[in-house]
Amino acid sequence: MSRTGRAAPLPPEERRSAILRAVRPVVLERGTRVTTKELAQAAAVAEGTLFRVFPDKAALVREVVLAAVDPADDVPAIEAIDRGQPLADRVRAVIEIGLARTSRTIRWMGILHELAHASDGTRDEDAHRRMTEFTQRQERGQRAVRAAITDVLGADGDRLARPADQVAELLAVTVLGLSMLQIEATRRGAEPQLPDLDVVVAHFLHGALGAHPPHPHPPHLHPSSSSAWRP
Repeated sequence: MSRTGRAAPLPPEERRSAILRAVRPVVLERGTRVTTKELAQAAAVAEGTLFRVFPDKAALVREVVLAAVDPADDVPAIEAIDRGQPLADRVRAVIEIGLARTSRTIRWMGILHELAHASDGTRDEDAHRRMTEFTQRQERGQRAVRAAITDVLGADGDRLARPADQVAELLAVTVLGLSMLQIEATRRGAEPQLPDLDVVVAHFLHGALGAHPPHPHPPHLHPSSSSAWRP
């Protein structure tokens, strides 16, 4: 006869990760106004359980934000891009994923800013350690994203002018540029005015030159006639 009972408790690190994932939506919605009761309900645990894992609400909210802005969070979405789609559609999907992350990150960093303002001004002995860990986590996440983008482009490697990993790096730079336009507009309280993504994708894949570029040295403007254009 089999015996039933409660499931074995998760190991501490797994329980910590599970709580961070579970409370993410309510923290994004409520920011620093979220209550411990709301956090506990979202995580489906008792409030006391939260504080056996995290020292206080501020520490929990901070950890949620830092986990949410980890670039590696986008890797599953990038990996899910259909490799059977045309290259232009895959490039557009990568850009859309990156821009969606920027929108979320702006909100998350606002919550982190709120948290800093709500602190009591006491010296935070762990701030340097946390910043080091955050930087390392960001670097690992960015490498994971580059690898995922490289894989998305890899099926067309024979069509690319450069190795797929270099093209992935350039695509990530393109996304960063668009993201900076989003961030700057948000900072000014304005609506972001981004270029049409079809135009961005076409420019990324085909460059600025038209199909039939003019002769590089028209008769009236030979390189020797102007020192400004000499190598």
